[in-house]
This record gives sequence, C-alpha cells and structure tokens, in this order.
Amino acid sequence: MATAGSTWLVSNLAVEALRTSTGQNLEEIAIQFRDKIDLDLSERYNDFNVVSAFITPLLEQGREAELAPIIDSLQDNFSSYAWIGFVSPEGVVVESNGGLLRGADVSQRPWFNQALKQPYMGDAHDAILLAEKLYNPTSAPLRFLDLALPLRSEEGKLLGVLGAHLYLDWVANMGQSLMTPLRRRLNAEFIVADQSGVVLIGPPGSTRQRLPDALIEQVKASNSGHLTTKLAFNDSLAEAQDYLVGFTRLQGAAEYRSFNWLVLVRKPAAEAFGTARELQKSLIIVGLLVAPILLLFVSLAARWTTRPLLSITREANQWDPEKADTLFQVREDYAEVKTLSSVLRDLVRRLARKTRELNELNAHLEQRVADRTQELERVNLQLETTARTDSLTGLSNRGHYFELGETALKKAARSNSTVAVIMFDADHFKKVNDTYGHAVGDRALVRLAQMALQALRETDILARVGGEEFAIMLENTTEQMAVEVAERLRASIEASPLVLEEGELVLTVSVGVACLKPGKSDHLETLLVLADKALYAAKAGGRNRVCRYTEIMSATDKPGATS
Repeated sequence: MATAGSTWLVSNLAVEALRTSTGQNLEEIAIQFRDKIDLDLSERYNDFNVVSAFITPLLEQGREAELAPIIDSLQDNFSSYAWIGFVSPEGVVVESNGGLLRGADVSQRPWFNQALKQPYMGDAHDAILLAEKLYNPTSAPLRFLDLALPLRSEEGKLLGVLGAHLYLDWVANMGQSLMTPLRRRLNAEFIVADQSGVVLIGPPGSTRQRLPDALIEQVKASNSGHLTTKLAFNDSLAEAQDYLVGFTRLQGAAEYRSFNWLVLVRKPAAEAFGTARELQKSLIIVGLLVAPILLLFVSLAARWTTRPLLSITREANQWDPEKADTLFQVREDYAEVKTLSSVLRDLVRRLARKTRELNELNAHLEQRVADRTQELERVNLQLETTARTDSLTGLSNRGHYFELGETALKKAARSNSTVAVIMFDADHFKKVNDTYGHAVGDRALVRLAQMALQALRETDILARVGGEEFAIMLENTTEQMAVEVAERLRASIEASPLVLEEGELVLTVSVGVACLKPGKSDHLETLLVLADKALYAAKAGGRNRVCRYTEIMSATDKPGATS
C-alpha cells in the first residue's frame, strides 16, 4: 500500500506539472491571438482616421464625386472589408465600394446612429442589407463587424459618417494563420465568443452555441488564465470530455469601445496527460499485486521504485524553459520510468521550441506595431503641415494665422501690451491676371510674400489670408511703429518691379493698420475687422498708400485702440 500510495503521489505531481506547463502554453497562445485581433482592430481604426483626414476637405468643397477611388483603394489594401461607404447626415449612402447600397437609406441601422455621436465598433451580426448582394460560398449566413466614424468640418459641423462592414471570417483566418504552424505539435483549437458566451468562431458545430455556464463563471474572475473543464457543444456536459483551456479577453483601446470578446485555446486533457496517467495506473496495480508476496522486500522495492520518480519530479520542479541544459534526462531504471522520462524530455523540447517561436512572434508583432506607429506619425505630421500652410507662397494660411494670432493676443492681454495688425492687398490684381495670365499673377503673389518676409522681424506673424490679401501681426508695438513698418513695406514693393519678358511690372499695395491693447474678452477677429476697414479706406483714397484705423474711427468706435 505504501508503494502504491507513493507511486500515485509522485505521478500526480508529474501530471500536475504537465497540466500547469501545458495550461500556461495555451494561455500564452490565447494572449498572442488576442493581441493580433486587437492590433488588427487598431489598424482598421487608424485606416479610417487617415482616410477621414483626406476626404473631409473634399466634402467641405462639395467634391463627393472624388470619394470612390479613395474608398476602393481602402478595400484593395484590406480585402476583409465587405462594404465601405460614406453616408450623408440624413442616412443616405452617397458613395461606396463598387456602388453597393448607393442611394440606400441606412438611417435606422444602429452603427449609423451610434457614429453620429462618436467613433463606433459594432459586435458581430448577420448581414441584412448586403445579404443578397455579396457572394457567399457557404450556406451559413454572412456575419459582419461594424466600424463607423463621424466626419466633421473644422467648425464641428457633421458632414456625414464613414462606415464599413468587416467579414467576421477575418478573425477566423487570423486564428488559422496563428495555429497552423503549432497544430502538429500542440493539436489545439481556438474559440472566440462574445461577452455573453455565444461562440462567434470555433470548431465545426460550435458557432452560435453558448459556452457552458460553469466555464463562463470560472473565467469572469480574471482577464486571462488557464483551467481544466468540460467543454461540450452538441453533447451533454455529462458526456463531454475534459479539456485544458487557456483563455483571455480583448483589451481594446482608449479611442474607441472595443468588444469584450473571450478568446479560448483548448486541448483534450486525455491527450495531454494520457501517458502519465497510464503509467500512474500501471504502477499502482503492480504495487498492489506484488505487495503480499514481496512484503520482506517492500522497503527496498519502494526505494528502488520511487527513486527515479522522485528524481523526475525534482527535474520537473527545477525545469527552466529558458535554459536548454535543464532538459529531462532519459532514465534507464525500468521501462515505465524510461517511457515517462522520454515523454517528458520530448515534451520539454517541444515546449521550449514553442516558447522560442512565441517569443519570436511577439517580437515580430511589437516591431510591426512600432513601424505602423512611426508611419502614422509621419502621415499625421505631413497632414498637419499641409493643413497650416499656403501651398503657393509657403506662408501660414488663414487658419494657422488665427491660431497663432489668438495666442499672441492672449499673451498681450496678460502683459498689458499693444499688438498691431497690418493688412495689405495687391492693387489692381485682377487686371494683372487678365493682362499677363495667372502664372504671372502667382509670381506676383510670391514676390509680395518675399518682400513682406524681408521687412519683418522673426517674431512677427505673416500669413496669406485671401486671394491677394495678406495679414501681419506685430507684438509689443505702437501704432506709429506699425505704420512705419507698413510704409517701408509699401515703398519696398513699389520700388521692386517684377521683371517679365514684356518688361517690368510695377506692383503696388494698399495697406490698413489697426492697433489694440487687448482685454481678456477681445479676439483676433475684432482687430482684423478694424485693419480691414483701414485697408478699404486706403483703396478708396487712391490705392498705393497706408491708412491707419484711427484716421477713420468715429467717436462711437470700440475703446482700446491706441494712438
């Protein structure tokens, strides 16, 4: 009895070590699969952000006809998009890949209504509007995931919704690509279930089935882990076999609400522990049969029997998957121990090899994330520069001018200092375009920008705010100083004609100057209005001159203008 009991105890320890190692293995694979799903969801969300930055200006300019190639290219880059479309604020499909659902009313679809307020990712559902419009090679209904993003103008006005349906099979394909190189050694299956436990993707016959309630309760307490449980779909739990299950949940990202999916990787427990459990049974039976006959030799027999098992147990407890020299040694004590040690040695080799593969896969995924992040930062920087710069002159555009100007105005309000705005406009510019053509007109605008840059300090703010209209902001100045700067600029432009093949083209400008010692409630728009009035007064006074706002200010004008 002592021999049988000792054998049972030692073999149980070995089985438990195998259960823990295999369970941790399955958990790591589930985490890798989860991370791959999270990464691809994040990439799809980033795709939409980049595309929205390109198409929003087109929508603001009424160029909806140019959306089709952009939408088609997005699907070309990722074939798991079943449908991509731009929808008007009223819920009508304006443009889509291949014209699918163009003109259809989707205002009652949940993804559209949710995306009117914020970015939206919708959980798996059966195809409705597209069920009969897309090719389906199977008898099972098509299932989609939803992705939608509201598009707004710079003023916050809703321009519409960019929406997409992704084939749910995309997740299954990712799982297959991850599991295929491991299936021969591990023989495991993956399952993806929604937050209520209904299977979205899994082995044949499991789709739309619900996970056992006992399993759902077990995994609620942790975001990831491993356990042994019964996992049946078509059979009753009483008839189901035990499985080793590694599990985890999707993490999601702060920018959008992701899915609370449960990712499981399972392996039959009998397959994992079969050899060890058979050895355990054999040793116990042999011990019980020979114990009465060999009672005198029980002490020696017990020591001889348990010594190799205890040695294997010590090796199992000391095993380090990172060190190749900790592999189990094949023992020759007797046949069962040789079989057990050989099996354990082979298993450890496979586990160590799989650990290296998982580490390499993880490193590859981390590098891929870093590369995608760097590319996204580069694109965002390019978009930001384009959005702030006038493409012809290289100066700041109107939007960037307002951004810099408001900051300067607040700074002046805090320091109780004066700021000035100079607005100047090319005289008779339409005549230049009509006479010499737009190419010469563009050269003239570039010349005005260059002359203005030469006349200003590095701290002054210069921008092209209209067709031939420019604006300057001078900080910490007076009206007289601003007028002197404006006059120098006007004179230098007049004295520097543009050389053409037909001769010299003398350029002149009309200039308006306004100063203000701003308060906390003042805005740049106020000062621009004053400078604009002075500019039009300069044009009305004969052009090619500088006019200050105080020359035309009435007694009821806003106080705060300085002289």
